[in-house]
Amino acid sequence: MSAYRRLLRYLRPYRATLTAAVFWMIVYAGTTTVTLGTVSPLIQVLFERTGAATVDSVPVKGQANPAEVNARAATPLATAPIEHWPGILRARLERTLVDARPLVAVERICLFLLAIIVLKNVADYLQNVLMVRVEQSALADLRAELQRHMQRLSLSFYHARRTGNLVSRLTNDFEFLRMALAASTTNGVKDSLTLVGSLVLAFVASGRLALLSLLILPPTVLVFGLAGRSMRRRATATQERMGDLAALLQEGISGQRVVKAFGAEDYEAGRFAAANQAFSRAYIRMRRIAAAARPISEVGLVSVAVIMLWLGAREIFLVGDLAPHQFVLFVMAIVTTVSPIRSLADVNTNIQQGLSAARRVFDILDTAPEVADRPDARPLAGFRDAIRFEHVGFGYDAETKVLDGLDLEIRRGEVVALVGSSGAGKSTTMDLVPRFYDPTSGRVTLDGVDLRDYTLASLRAQLGIVTQETFLFADTVRANIAYGLSGMSDDAIHAAATAAHAHEFVSRLPLGYDTRVGERGLTLSGGERQRIAIARALLKNPPILLLDEATSSLDVESERLVQDALERLMQDRTVLVIAHRLSTVQHADRIVVLEGGRVSAVGGHAELLGQDGSYRRLYELQFRS
Repeated sequence: MSAYRRLLRYLRPYRATLTAAVFWMIVYAGTTTVTLGTVSPLIQVLFERTGAATVDSVPVKGQANPAEVNARAATPLATAPIEHWPGILRARLERTLVDARPLVAVERICLFLLAIIVLKNVADYLQNVLMVRVEQSALADLRAELQRHMQRLSLSFYHARRTGNLVSRLTNDFEFLRMALAASTTNGVKDSLTLVGSLVLAFVASGRLALLSLLILPPTVLVFGLAGRSMRRRATATQERMGDLAALLQEGISGQRVVKAFGAEDYEAGRFAAANQAFSRAYIRMRRIAAAARPISEVGLVSVAVIMLWLGAREIFLVGDLAPHQFVLFVMAIVTTVSPIRSLADVNTNIQQGLSAARRVFDILDTAPEVADRPDARPLAGFRDAIRFEHVGFGYDAETKVLDGLDLEIRRGEVVALVGSSGAGKSTTMDLVPRFYDPTSGRVTLDGVDLRDYTLASLRAQLGIVTQETFLFADTVRANIAYGLSGMSDDAIHAAATAAHAHEFVSRLPLGYDTRVGERGLTLSGGERQRIAIARALLKNPPILLLDEATSSLDVESERLVQDALERLMQDRTVLVIAHRLSTVQHADRIVVLEGGRVSAVGGHAELLGQDGSYRRLYELQFRS
C-alpha cells in the first residue's frame, strides 16, 4: 500500500477542506443512523402504546411464560427502546413522546424525521462539493508535478517510450486516480461510518443476533481481498493496453502523410484493430472480476438477513426475549448495511484500479534525469574563450559507440562546420554542447570548465539552436518566434523575422503575426517553418549558435537570403553548423570532417578539396554533375 499512502500525501495541503468534508460525512452517517433509530419509537407509538399483546397459549418446555411475554410487550416506551440512551436524550424523549397523546407523538416523530432527512441531504451535498474540490486540487498538483518532472527528463527517456503511452498516463491513468481518491475518501469514510451506525443499532436491538450476523463477514472480507489482488493485476494490464491504443492513434494521426503516400490505410486499420481488441479483452477480464464483487456481497448480506429473520422469529415466539419493535429495528439495521457494504466493495475495486494507475505515474516520477545539475553546479556568466571536446566517447547504448575519442576545439568567434557521412556523429557532437546528453567518457569544456559544472539553465541560455527537424507549436507566429522569451516587443520580433526573411510571408498571412500555424506548424510550408525557427534563434541573440541543417528546407532563393543574414549575424559569435550540402559551409572558418566518431580532417574548403580524403569524396558525390 506504499503507492496508496504516497497518493494520499497529495491531500495534505487541503487538510482544512478535507476535515470539513469529513465532518459533513460524519453528520451524514449520524443522521442516517438517527433516521433508522426513529423506527422503534414510531412502532411503539403506533402499535404498543394502547396495550399489550395477548398470549393465551399455555407455557410449554422451551417457551417463555405468557404472562411474562405480555408484561414485556406492555413495557412503557420510556423503558424499552431508549433505556440504553444517554440520560439527557432519554429524558427529552420521554417528555416528547411518552407524556404526549399517540397522535401528537406521531406528528412529532414525523417532523423530527423530516428535519433529520433534510439535514442528511444537506450534509451529503456539502461533503460531495468539498471532496470534489479536494480531489481535483490534489490531482492538479500531481499532474503539474508529473509534467514538470517530464520536462526535466533527458531525451533518452523519450526515445525509449511512445508518445501516446505517456499521454495516456497523464489522461486515462488520472481518471483512475480520481476514482481511487473519491472512493477512499467520500465513499470509504461516509459508508464506513454509516455501516458502523447501522451495526450499533443492530447491537442495541439484539446483541446476540448481531454477533451471529457477523459470522459471515470474515469470509466476505477474504473474498474481497482475493478479488482486489486480481483486480490490481487486471487493471494494470488494461491501462497498458490503453496506452498502446493511444500510442497507435497518435502515430496514425501524426503520420497521415506517410500513411497515404504508401497506401497503408488498411494496414494502419489492422494494427489499430488488433490493439483495440487487446484492450477490449483486458477490460472485459477486469470488469468480470469487478462485477462479481457486488453480487457476492449482496448474496452474503441477504443470507445474513434471512438467517437473522428466522432467528429473530424464534426469539419472539419461542424464547420471548425480543420485543417486536426491537426485532423490526434489528432487521432494518441489518438491511441498511447492504448499501454501504456494496459501496465499500466498489471502493475496493476503485482503489485497486487507482493503485495500478498510481504505480504507472510514480514510475515516471521516480525516473531520475540522466542529465541534471550537479549539487555544486554554478551559473555560467558568459563565454570568453573556447569550447573543447577532450577525448570524448559516447554511445546511446552499451554495445554501440557513436563517438570514440573525439578531440575538437571551437574558439570564440569562430564558425566551425561539421561534415561527414550519415552516422559519423555530427548531430551527436552538437547535442553534447547543450547537454542533451552527457559523454560516457572524456569531457566537454567551456572556458576550461566541464559543462557538467555549470547549471543547465545558464548553459542553455547562452545557446541558440535551430535543428533540421523544425518544430512549431500550435500557436501564433508571434508566440512561436518569441517562444521562451518574455517581454519581447513587436519591433524586436519583426526585426528577427526580417533578418530570417520571414517577415514578408508572415505579413501576407490572414492575421499576420497573430495567425495560428496549426499543430507542428503544418499550415506553413517547410521553408516557412524553417525561417520562423531561425527567427526564433535570432531573437534570443545568443553568443553561441548551433545550426543543425538550418537551411535544409529552404529553396535556393530563400537559402541564399537566409545564408546572407546568418553570415552577418555570425560576426562576433561562435557558430557550430552541420550541413550535408557542402555549398552552405564553404565559407566556414574551419571544416571538421568526422569519420567513425573521430575527427579525420580539419581545414578550409580549398585545403580539404586538395587532399585525397573523405571531404573531397563527399564533394565530388554532390557536384559530380
